[in-house]
Amino acid sequence: MPPGPLTRRSLFKAAALAGGSVAFGLPQGLWSAAQAYSVPSKLDWWYQARFGMFIHFGSYSYLGRGEWAFSNGWSKADYQTQVSKPFNPTVFSPATIAELAKNAGMKYLVITAKHHEGFAMWDSNVAGSTDTTGTKRYNLHDYAGCRSDLLAALKAECESRGIKFCLYYSIMDWNHPSQIIRSGGLTTMSSQAARTAYIADMKAQLQELLDRYDPALLWFDGDWFAEPSSATLNDWWLRSDGVGLYDWLIARKPNLVVNERVKRDLGLGDYAVAEFGVPDTPMNRPWEKCSTMNGAWGYDASKETSASYRSVKDVVQELVTVVSRDGNLLLNIGPKGDGSVTDESVTILNGLASWMSTYSDSIHGTSGSPFATEPDWGKITKKSGKLFAHVFAWPTNGVLRIPEIDNTISRVYLMNSPSASLNYTVGGSHINVTVPATAPNTDDSVVCVEVNGMPAPNASVTVFRDVGYSRSGPSAKLPLGGYTSSQLSATGIAPAGISSILVPDGYQLTGYSGDNFTGTAWTFTADTSDLRATGNNDAIASLKVTFNPAAHFLLINVTDRLALDSGGNVTSGSNLKQWTPVDSSNLQWQAVDLGNGYYKLVNRTNSMVADGWGSTGDGAPARQAVWNGGPNQQWKIINRGSGQYSIANRTTGLVLDGGGPVASGSMTKQWTWQQHSNLLWTFSPTD
Repeated sequence: MPPGPLTRRSLFKAAALAGGSVAFGLPQGLWSAAQAYSVPSKLDWWYQARFGMFIHFGSYSYLGRGEWAFSNGWSKADYQTQVSKPFNPTVFSPATIAELAKNAGMKYLVITAKHHEGFAMWDSNVAGSTDTTGTKRYNLHDYAGCRSDLLAALKAECESRGIKFCLYYSIMDWNHPSQIIRSGGLTTMSSQAARTAYIADMKAQLQELLDRYDPALLWFDGDWFAEPSSATLNDWWLRSDGVGLYDWLIARKPNLVVNERVKRDLGLGDYAVAEFGVPDTPMNRPWEKCSTMNGAWGYDASKETSASYRSVKDVVQELVTVVSRDGNLLLNIGPKGDGSVTDESVTILNGLASWMSTYSDSIHGTSGSPFATEPDWGKITKKSGKLFAHVFAWPTNGVLRIPEIDNTISRVYLMNSPSASLNYTVGGSHINVTVPATAPNTDDSVVCVEVNGMPAPNASVTVFRDVGYSRSGPSAKLPLGGYTSSQLSATGIAPAGISSILVPDGYQLTGYSGDNFTGTAWTFTADTSDLRATGNNDAIASLKVTFNPAAHFLLINVTDRLALDSGGNVTSGSNLKQWTPVDSSNLQWQAVDLGNGYYKLVNRTNSMVADGWGSTGDGAPARQAVWNGGPNQQWKIINRGSGQYSIANRTTGLVLDGGGPVASGSMTKQWTWQQHSNLLWTFSPTD
């Protein structure tokens, strides 16, 4: 791996993908509150783990100039005899490394079996992988003379501590006889026959790794060749090769987890990899961020200063940020050539161990934040029964404002003092928690909100029998819809028995003095703690919960996490699109209740409304047009639970469809309703 985002490798890759020009961008915005994908059962252990250790260790460690040292002008013969030959990791301690990982809360470990230098860290018997003389196999046992099986020893120590053992393998190979390194670090094949022979050697080595070490996961790299129509000597590894390699591996071990870098950025493998920065929004598939402690993957003596290393606080907050966006963090160490772990790496791992000893429950087994935006004080993670508020910036006024949830709260406490409940109130679309004046932990303090079920954003009005939102008497959460007197009674609230109400942002409650939405009507768009003050105490016999017609929302698809997009000032009849959520009026919509059980969706930029266009076939585009009052422009919005909605056209009954994990700019379609995340949307207020 290279040390950072602007290395030769990343520049080369960007140039190749952009047709020769390098372009960089950082997406910003909001995201869907729900997990957008299902996690395959074979990936469950990995998804629950959330935190792993990466180890870059090879003959390059002896030189101490990083894992890309060979690319700095070395010949194969000189590198092999002067770097790989004297490599002798006598101090490598599998027990020490596994213990450091366990204490730091790392649940899996990935070590380089073969990096780009091509040096195998096991006793490989593949005859084609030799040194330049062709007389010795280029591996730790035969070439460097190390008689110990370091990988087997590390696997044993990991598994004795409940850590999954995993291996890294580079697809390209700088020292293999078939290849010659070129500018940017990629390799050129000597011939198509050599390409075929090398791929056979690679699979033979991978078969050895599967047979000897039975890794839980294979982490590929060295795959970033361009994608011509057929393999060339320069671009010799294609998407079809990546697909073939994945299928070949899974045929041999169906439960093997494989990262996307069998051929990256094409949706292959079991999960995506984010190396060059933490994504600003969750991805549309399981993903992992790999990070260094000091800007170096393999041991680099020039970066072994305290100033080069990140602080424990920085690493803790990166871990939390990644998990809050539904990712895993794979944190690297680069042992020295003798196998010892650097002092600064140990310091950081011990610092993580200290933090995780109190707060690991807020990381392991959690998923990303349920909310569409991040609070200004930190990040949020969740699991069934618990919402975790990770506070990076401790409140100075003694009150932490956590976004309101739809669940019933049982209690709130600091994770460092779980036996002492904290006082809280609910109002203003927040849980307002009274906290101590001083943060319990300078890296990240965590407040836990215990609830019933999986935490979900509040999408309900709450009504109370008593004033002041008192929970000593009956109360009820009422999602979108109408409630007659009998329906109110079924919730436990007697008709004409409501004394206070909580209204979340973007919603409104319309109360009626008579049953079945008759009589005098009163509208509430904000919390009201005492209906006596407005003359409505014990007066509401029936009510409707609707979207506030004055509010603007991002409508975000649950699968692709893209927002419904008008495209701007386009012509009537234009297709609706989806776009990465950003602060743009093109993505902002009013949901206006028409009083007949349907809504019109009005775009903020062009004032046109969503229009089904009378389409009856699955996959037809959703469009937009000037409002004409017709049924093609009316939509039934149905609460499907967890703050998610289906949006069905009145004429056809088809619902808005994101189309799956599509790219930003893709068309919004219509589809027959079924229970699928492609057909579910969240409404996130923007005002």
